[in-house]
Amino acid sequence: MTMNYSKHLGRQSLRGLSKAGDILIPGDDTLPAFSRTPYLTEIDRIADWMTPQDREGFKFLTGLFSVLPSPVVRGLIKLADRAESLPEWIAPPFRMINVGVKGVVYSLYYTDLTASHTVRRELRWSTRCGPLAPPPESEESARIEEAFRNARSASRVLRKIPLAERLRFLEPLQEVIQKNQNRILDAIQRETGKSRSDAYMSEIFGVLDHLAFLQKKAGKILGDRTAPSGLALLGKKSQVWFEPLGTVLCISPWNYPFYQAIVPMTSALVCGNAVVYKPSELTPLKGLVEDLLREANIPEDWVQIVYGDGRTGSKLIDQKPEKIFFIGSSRTGQKILEQASKYLIPVELELGGKDPAIVFDDANLDRAAAGVLWGAVTNTGQSCTSVERVYVQEGAFEAFKKCIIHQALRIVQKVDDDGSSDIGIMTSDAQVKIIAEHLDDALKKGARLLTGENWDRQSRVIPPLVLENVTHSMKIMKEETFGPVLPLMVFKTENEVIELANDSDYGLSASVWSQDLARAERIARGIVTGNVSINNVMLTEGNHALPFGGAKKSGFGRYKGEFGFYAFSNIKSVIIDANSKKIEANWYPYTAAKYRLFDQMTRGLFTRGIKGLLLFIFNGLSLESLSQKKRGEP
Repeated sequence: MTMNYSKHLGRQSLRGLSKAGDILIPGDDTLPAFSRTPYLTEIDRIADWMTPQDREGFKFLTGLFSVLPSPVVRGLIKLADRAESLPEWIAPPFRMINVGVKGVVYSLYYTDLTASHTVRRELRWSTRCGPLAPPPESEESARIEEAFRNARSASRVLRKIPLAERLRFLEPLQEVIQKNQNRILDAIQRETGKSRSDAYMSEIFGVLDHLAFLQKKAGKILGDRTAPSGLALLGKKSQVWFEPLGTVLCISPWNYPFYQAIVPMTSALVCGNAVVYKPSELTPLKGLVEDLLREANIPEDWVQIVYGDGRTGSKLIDQKPEKIFFIGSSRTGQKILEQASKYLIPVELELGGKDPAIVFDDANLDRAAAGVLWGAVTNTGQSCTSVERVYVQEGAFEAFKKCIIHQALRIVQKVDDDGSSDIGIMTSDAQVKIIAEHLDDALKKGARLLTGENWDRQSRVIPPLVLENVTHSMKIMKEETFGPVLPLMVFKTENEVIELANDSDYGLSASVWSQDLARAERIARGIVTGNVSINNVMLTEGNHALPFGGAKKSGFGRYKGEFGFYAFSNIKSVIIDANSKKIEANWYPYTAAKYRLFDQMTRGLFTRGIKGLLLFIFNGLSLESLSQKKRGEP
């Protein structure tokens, strides 16, 4: 489709963009070439978000493309794939081709090719799915149905985009996040009450590290693989393919609203899926993620963001996505699983925890106390892998307790703007009530509060709460507290502490502290949990190469790392055989003679040594010959 006017680009640049678009997307039997779509008319909507410098570079390149022969433009685009290996003095324009020109072309093209473009845009990017207050029932239902129509249309297109092209969208997203770092941190703090350092380390650094992992490892992990075929299938090729599922519904919690938006979202996208994403109504970061995706030139239809509460989440499940990925409480996870089971929708659940820290008397107590304290109160204890139970060997109990109290009393607590605070405040009033309930229950049953005596049971400013004389009859040792609590309990032997650690409905994470690494490993193997850090805490989720998930009521399935890619993929097994005239030995007709030969061949196959191999070969060849005869032939 020709376009004669743009407020940012001249006719020459538009012609060059159209030429580059047709080289990148020439079209096929099912999809039109780039120049045959109406989407070039929306170039100004993308150019509006470019910096003046980027816009001028983009105009120069597309103007140059308009006068260069198509083979030369094709060569430049191909060379841009190797931009990072080029000398620095020549690399910048090729990076612009890779990120700028390609990003704009794909952003314009990979949208809904069937629905009304204007309606689609208004429903998502302009209104961003409506206000946080529940909209009228009919309006919300229509919005949800529209979101899934767009996502399913996008998924049909997305699955045709090679993995390498999908990965190219991640680097611009990294750059946009770094560029908008302060805006993101301000929004996170405003809605969660985190300290600046908490927000930066867990949400900004964590997301950037995740995106770097995807770019480095996804190509290899998601590539086609060859599997062994074995003697019995000699001559056949066995392969494993990783293909998109379709549309993935991601429902995220309020405690890490930015990290738990971007990480599952980009994991699903890299695997070729479209995403419908619903953030928590407590910390929606409304409009932020949309703006970042748009600035990174990620096509709009790839991610639909729908705001709302649990009722909205239930309606989204009724749209029957191909996969549900949920992070949140065990109670909500159970509801989601029940509803999904009606439609046989596969579900990935990353739920709550009651994570134990086990400290032996040979541990470096100062370091162990510092680590356990951080693991218990980071993010004000609002993490599924927070330390919520502390078991200390009797010989070290008093010294460890002294270290913990000393360090806990020095925690700096406020919502700061310069990174000088250790922890912030609680995000949810409902969670404050749970912490007060657990604390009062423990004190009534004989526990002793060592720090935080002045907390009024109502304020969101909850200091570290260190307790002793706790038992497993108390809620604070059995139920998820999700706050800055450190209940200390004595143990004597390895077997005892393993029993104590496993005396829980949860099994998400744990930490073991000991100089004796063999003993620490025995304990780690004995705990029923999805993750263990030895002489560290909450560290397994910090390595994006490791899978993350839990056991028991902490959920099932794994995401992140190699296994995380499998959570968002259809893993397809493929056997490739020659198109020959040969009849397989296991096909009809069955005869007594074939049965005898098959029996002898099987005995040979599973008998060790040269005798078995010869028996397999001799009877296998005879069976092969016999199988080519039709029933009744001599």
